[in-house]
Amino acid sequence: MRPPVCNAQVWAFDVDGTLVGSIRNGSLRPGAVELLLALAARRITCVLWSAGGADYARRTATRHHIQSHFVAFYGKGERGAGGRYAPGDFEIAHRPTVFVDDSPIDLPVGAQIIAVAQFLGNNFADRVLFDLLDGLDQRLMEGRP
Repeated sequence: MRPPVCNAQVWAFDVDGTLVGSIRNGSLRPGAVELLLALAARRITCVLWSAGGADYARRTATRHHIQSHFVAFYGKGERGAGGRYAPGDFEIAHRPTVFVDDSPIDLPVGAQIIAVAQFLGNNFADRVLFDLLDGLDQRLMEGRP
């Protein structure tokens, strides 16, 4: 069976604690590459963003050899009302429809969010992104993040 195609979707991934360890970002979360490849196969655009800024996000992705999976890198910018980040700096073509983040309370109200447990690094038993990958086609068919 061919995977569903979702041309209009853009997924924004947080860097620290979501894709790489939040302590010295020394390790890539298990399943990160597999999930990014699966999203690309379904023509879902991925962007990477970080409270540390766009350059930090790019450097971190490059250090972990995943930079080619992202079409753009963004900083989270200043927190807005209620202490949440507002993704105002995204180019129109990169405006996220889904956010994947270990700190969903910091994201815009009303956004489609996939909350993941924080990854501290060097935990090869971590299955969070593999579990997301396992349920990916079902999520897409149901139209939910």
